[in-house]
Amino acid sequence: MTTRLKGLVWVTLLLISCIAPAHAQNKNRYVPLPPVLDGSMMPYDFSACTQIPYLPDSLTPVYASYVARHGARYLSGPKKMEKVLKALEHGRNTGTLSDTGEAFLSLMNLVESANEDNWGDLSQTGIREERLLGKRMFETLPRLADKNVRINAIASHVPRVVMTMYQFTNQLIRLNDKMEVRTNEGPQFDSLVCCFTYDREYAEYRKDGDWKPVYDDFVRRHVSGAPARRLFTKTSLSDRQLRDLTMDMYEVLKGNRAAGLPAPTTQWMTVAEYQACWRASNLQHYLRNSVTPLSSVAARATSPLLRRVIADTDSALCNTAIQPVINAYFGHAETLLPLLSLIKIPGCFDLPLDYDDLDDCWKIQNITPLGANLLLLISRGPSGTCYATIQLNGRTVAPMKGQPDIVPWSTLRAYWQTLMASYAR
Repeated sequence: MTTRLKGLVWVTLLLISCIAPAHAQNKNRYVPLPPVLDGSMMPYDFSACTQIPYLPDSLTPVYASYVARHGARYLSGPKKMEKVLKALEHGRNTGTLSDTGEAFLSLMNLVESANEDNWGDLSQTGIREERLLGKRMFETLPRLADKNVRINAIASHVPRVVMTMYQFTNQLIRLNDKMEVRTNEGPQFDSLVCCFTYDREYAEYRKDGDWKPVYDDFVRRHVSGAPARRLFTKTSLSDRQLRDLTMDMYEVLKGNRAAGLPAPTTQWMTVAEYQACWRASNLQHYLRNSVTPLSSVAARATSPLLRRVIADTDSALCNTAIQPVINAYFGHAETLLPLLSLIKIPGCFDLPLDYDDLDDCWKIQNITPLGANLLLLISRGPSGTCYATIQLNGRTVAPMKGQPDIVPWSTLRAYWQTLMASYAR
């Protein structure tokens, strides 16, 4: 194509864009907001996974401990939508709903319809995640292809967690129908996988602890009320109420991709506005669910789970009887976050001097996306010595700061026991 012809094409396209209907231009200018800013509701990123943990030829994988969050889901309940719907319906009744507000109300009705009768359930995205994670586990631990191998799995009583456990284990059975899978779920496991409700001190801290003023101040300084204000032609809501409503909008929007709904776009928030909401949500997850400068109660609350992981691993490695090759513990983001901060997995433990800088070093979507999991893989050497490697969300991480990726299991176990002792009263 000649330079002159290229110029004519460019001018033609420019003229078409100038005379295109305004509503078409408005529709086309919106772009999806970045998926990473969905934070804890970001579906699992398989593209970021590395290969199975590197092991020298002298080591043979023999056992896996697997602590996991449920997969991608619909909204956990209508509560997140109620405040937004109430504000929108009030605007419509008073004639103060803007065109943007009308469009957002239509989106809310779509979201409500899609979630109806599915509240909290795994979505199709979540089901696919768990099947892929089961396949990945099968490829990681060759013993799963043997006859008469055993797997033990427990889950919290929450249906989406139970569904996750069954989708994961069923995938393993599809790959080897000779294995024995023992699953169990219910409130009897709350001390392990629901420490955030079981441990009274921790539950009270999460509800109304010293973290709240820190979070509220962050929202006041960083979150804009503009997205909420744009829903109305005029409003009597205060600046604080508008900021809170913006955060409520974010809580709904960030779950769309996980439920298979249209991704949130710049029709509702600019990237900067959406990012500010993510930063606030990121800080809240950190302050409520991890070891922080404000509190170490999360470490004490999750210690029973870590003790169980250690005991189950030691039991599985003894040769006195047939033992499971996997012990799996299925729970929630709030199951993994305290545990990961207790054992100081890189990227999961930090004590920032300034909470405004938290998102430089601690990102919730890297730690507990939907389908998040911690894999402890034990391998045995020719001498019988057992070694540990760890993967978080499919990426190999150092089990201990400053140590290699492969460490003796006895060394890692002693390190974990020291950490628990340091946080005990």
